[in-house]
Amino acid sequence: MPDIIGVTSGDEARMKRTEAGNRLKVMIVGAGTGGLCLAQGLNADGIAVEVFERDYSPTDRLQGYRLSIDANGSHALNSCLPQPLFEKLVQNCAIPSQAVSILDHRLNTLLAFDLSRGGEDWRQTELPVGRSVLRSILIEGLDQIVHFGKKFIAFEDAPGGGVTACFEDGSKATGDVLIGADGASSRLRGQLLPHAQRVETGIVAVSGKVALNEDVRRATPTPILRGPAMVLGPKGCFLFASAVDYADSGSRTGHDEPGASATAHDLLGHGREPYVMWGFSTRQATLALPANPEALDEEDLKSSVIALMGDWAPELRRLVETAQASSVIAFSVKTSIPIPPWRTRNVTLLGDALHNMTPFRGIGANTALRDAVALRRALRAVDRGEQDLICAVGNYEREMVDYGFRAVRTSLQNMKRFHAEGTLTRTFTKWFFRGVDRIPPLKAALLGR
Repeated sequence: MPDIIGVTSGDEARMKRTEAGNRLKVMIVGAGTGGLCLAQGLNADGIAVEVFERDYSPTDRLQGYRLSIDANGSHALNSCLPQPLFEKLVQNCAIPSQAVSILDHRLNTLLAFDLSRGGEDWRQTELPVGRSVLRSILIEGLDQIVHFGKKFIAFEDAPGGGVTACFEDGSKATGDVLIGADGASSRLRGQLLPHAQRVETGIVAVSGKVALNEDVRRATPTPILRGPAMVLGPKGCFLFASAVDYADSGSRTGHDEPGASATAHDLLGHGREPYVMWGFSTRQATLALPANPEALDEEDLKSSVIALMGDWAPELRRLVETAQASSVIAFSVKTSIPIPPWRTRNVTLLGDALHNMTPFRGIGANTALRDAVALRRALRAVDRGEQDLICAVGNYEREMVDYGFRAVRTSLQNMKRFHAEGTLTRTFTKWFFRGVDRIPPLKAALLGR
């Protein structure tokens, strides 16, 4: 007999929750950034919530690259996490970026933004945190809520107006609302919105990282050590590079910097190793990779990139050459296609499960966190009897689709700009960046200040 998580019907679910004083039971498929943030918020609100994750443990498929959590993401985490957990997140953040730079492939500056914040609380503008660190913090306190080894396969209507999630191991779970937070290849999206497409852009990316020791620090260009650096190369080639560094907590002064008041108990050992990461991207035909670049050997991937960097600055080539083989990966860049409104029901989506975007704007995780706050607000109103479930979810979906696909379009525009192959277009782009760099009001406007 299959293992039934929770209850078997909507009526029974409502009866048990009524006896416990709860009006709503929420189920989330996917224990990623957005799904766990939502779970933390709902748990804080006293709303019954369960998370079902296909991975078998919290450390499966850990990714070490840093996420740069912006003001929207920081607000979401601060509002959804218990305060001690949010403070723990702050203490485990990397050193905030001091600048953002746009360079040409010979390290000439095209445009540079100084991010010095003066008296501004840096936590309101950036939380630079490793993915594995963020996940381990987001999952704290949810031991009884997150179920691992649960690969979602389908959902079905339950008696009494509920919804049942079915898993590959034969188990099922029933509740009032089901949320797909299961990433870009969302199986839940495939059933709910089979017409929602995610398509190839023609761009392929190869990334890697180099452990940041003193030798690497001396050899790395200063703009990369100070913050994210975007490098416009010839023939539609583009390189992103950034250093992730952690200062000794004992050397810090002041309480507004990461690690300033951290104790050994606060600091997480895993995911806090300093490194320089890089991501090289161009059209698939230019890089001459097969249709499935993920299957290539790491050294072959590095060689393919280096072959296109013959006249690039030696410091940039060295970053690729010295990357740890185990860190080198390749992937085809895809993007979701905006879709028209659909009929709202008690199943909805969050984050990459709907508005998956290219990495060339760096706001995918932040948009998922924004979703989490918006959906938490909607479900809290339902649980309190202030709003009907379908109405609340429908309002969330309209808001999420608007800002989510706006972010998708912005990210796609950046991708096209960074990978333009025409000489005239690339010359104009460089001229534009240099012009903005010389005009402070334009620079401030572009930075959003």
